[in-house]
Amino acid sequence: PGLRQGERDPFGSSIPIGPGQYIPPRDGKSLVLTIDRTAQYIVEREVANAVATYQAESGTVVVLDPKTGAVLAMASWPTYDPNRFADTDQVLFPNPAVSEQYEPGSVFKVITMAAGLDSGIVTPESTIYDGGMIEVGGRTIYNWDRQPYGVVDMTTVLGKSLNVGAAQVAVTLGKERFYTYVRRFGFGRITEIDLDSEGPGTLKTPGDPDWHESDLGTNSFGQGIATTPLQMAVAMVAVANDGLLLKPYVVQQFIEGDRTLSVQPTVVRRVILAQTAQTLTDMLVEAVNQETELAQVPGYRVAGKTGTAQIPVPGGYHPSLTVASFAGFLPADDPALVILVVIHKPQTSPWGGQVAAPVFARIAQQLVVIFDIPPDEIRLNHTASQEIATADH
Repeated sequence: PGLRQGERDPFGSSIPIGPGQYIPPRDGKSLVLTIDRTAQYIVEREVANAVATYQAESGTVVVLDPKTGAVLAMASWPTYDPNRFADTDQVLFPNPAVSEQYEPGSVFKVITMAAGLDSGIVTPESTIYDGGMIEVGGRTIYNWDRQPYGVVDMTTVLGKSLNVGAAQVAVTLGKERFYTYVRRFGFGRITEIDLDSEGPGTLKTPGDPDWHESDLGTNSFGQGIATTPLQMAVAMVAVANDGLLLKPYVVQQFIEGDRTLSVQPTVVRRVILAQTAQTLTDMLVEAVNQETELAQVPGYRVAGKTGTAQIPVPGGYHPSLTVASFAGFLPADDPALVILVVIHKPQTSPWGGQVAAPVFARIAQQLVVIFDIPPDEIRLNHTASQEIATADH
């Protein structure tokens, strides 16, 4: 801001020849964002269409670059027109992607399985007996369909989204190791993105007065823990980025006059080994291929996980309303996009695989075109040709 000072006469008029000073205002910094204009348009359109199609209350989509943590697109519906700021209901002003917390449900099984694989207590081929229920801390946990599945391996636990299997992994890990991994992935604290009013989510841990032994079981499949959409997307980035957690950001450059300051990607910490991340990616690809056809993108291997979370209400959980979600990335062997879709209270179907997964697929099919990401066959053949040429040389 600038400054103008001067003397006034008793009637309030300025005295032209009186002492005073004038400091002209200066332009502030210009910002160059990481947001891709076309990707943002696609995401805004698709999330609005999804809320209408599935008769939902609201929806949020976050698209991140898994190699840098940059936000490529971020949109929620309903939203508001900044040109009509004064006429807008203030409840629409916060950005749900960074401020609103929700229970993630079975998407969180990705974190539980990452912990189990990284600590060495399970492998993809490890089997458990699923009798349809398990008791943890005095609370009985059931599968989503209340059915037993017998002897199953860990890939099936992810693909069929078995609560009993996830709880068994968490119990075998033990509370100290389980919550150490959950905190490593960034839950319970802000990501420090360069946007206002970010929420930390809610994470109860052993030692907290409201933590109970049963939370170890329910937290393993994303119940009793709350996250923001951005936190969940950033955790998925860590899997896609060989186990490295990145700090998300939306400002790429600051420009002031002839000076330009570029923002560099920031690695927060390693959360799992690179080999663990690769093994988990292969399991998530298999899970999508086996159980989540609506998330598939023709020509690309997709790694991902559905979520269908009950909504907490006083005294328990709502009997029918859910939060449907899908978190995934592609191409699975060289991730270029991490996409999280969260749809609140859909009426046509409660399930993440039927509501959020197709939204993921529609967005991904368009983004691979605008970001010029070749299909797997073309990309892998090109890489193989380059390797042969290098070897011949």
